[in-house]
Amino acid sequence: MAVIGTLLALLVFFALFGIFLTQYVPLWMSDNESAFTSSVATSFAQFKSDVDTQAVLGVPQTLGAPFVISSQGVPLLAQPTEGALLFLPQTCPANFYTKGVSGATSANFGQPVNPAYCVFENQTIRPGFGGSSAISLEVTTGILSMQLPNRYFSPETFSYEADGVVQSQSAGYQIMAFAPPFNVTKLAGNTTISSSFLQLYGNATTVVAQGSEEVYSHLRFFQHITYNGYNSTGSLAAGHPVLRPFNYTYEIGTQSPCAWARFLQAQMNASGVSYALTPTYGTTSYNWTNPVTHLATIPFTGSCSNGAGATTIFVLNISSISYVSVFYAGTQVSVGIGSS
Repeated sequence: MAVIGTLLALLVFFALFGIFLTQYVPLWMSDNESAFTSSVATSFAQFKSDVDTQAVLGVPQTLGAPFVISSQGVPLLAQPTEGALLFLPQTCPANFYTKGVSGATSANFGQPVNPAYCVFENQTIRPGFGGSSAISLEVTTGILSMQLPNRYFSPETFSYEADGVVQSQSAGYQIMAFAPPFNVTKLAGNTTISSSFLQLYGNATTVVAQGSEEVYSHLRFFQHITYNGYNSTGSLAAGHPVLRPFNYTYEIGTQSPCAWARFLQAQMNASGVSYALTPTYGTTSYNWTNPVTHLATIPFTGSCSNGAGATTIFVLNISSISYVSVFYAGTQVSVGIGSS
């Protein structure tokens, strides 16, 4: 009878333990991974806020944001889920077409030589100061990303590029979690654009571990660029030159096409600027035409998940605007205590 009683007790124990393993542990780990995802989103928001503050104010020169890179586990039963924190400063191995580069033409100046795998940003003002040739800035933006291979909660990926944070949950779901400071406003006949132009650089870094890591942003340079048109040859009266409207192009190469396409469309839908396939001089309008291929880049109908790191290019052309304000900054990214 004692043996039977022991066996029955063991059966009851294993039944309860099996219920615990199959029901309670997954719920526990799902809560842990949900909290892990929220903490990573908060870390990216803080890092972006630090970089923006440095670019606008010029101080403080170095700031650190803590990144939790693993979830909590279940003692003795489930290991923590470890994220992969990655910083990649250079994603354009062949750089950009400029004067003297083989194959350069007037149409592809400022474009990446190999656009298929180049995460970049290009902003152009045309014509430039005093009616001169176009002012064009183009850089490889650099990417700070973190992959969360959650087992019980939805797997997530966060990417910080061109001063925007993209959250990807699956191949078909991407959102601009924290938008870049890009705004187009039309008021009383005047169209104003404000944006940032951010370059991240430093040493390529990958961290897969438990616990947390400090990620530092170190401001290297910044400049506030403003422009309100160029002087025409005519004048309203002697000594009073006329300011003429100018054209502006915002171009981005990204590996998160769905998030950027929706963001840019939403910004222009709310801007009050009308769409025109062929802009007319003197009338403020916009289109999505790529200056090299002459094809529309938006609306985007492709896959949200680009294979093997391939890049999608979006181009926004706005004609006859009145004022532009750009915060141009270079930030060095360092991962780990003492790395700044």
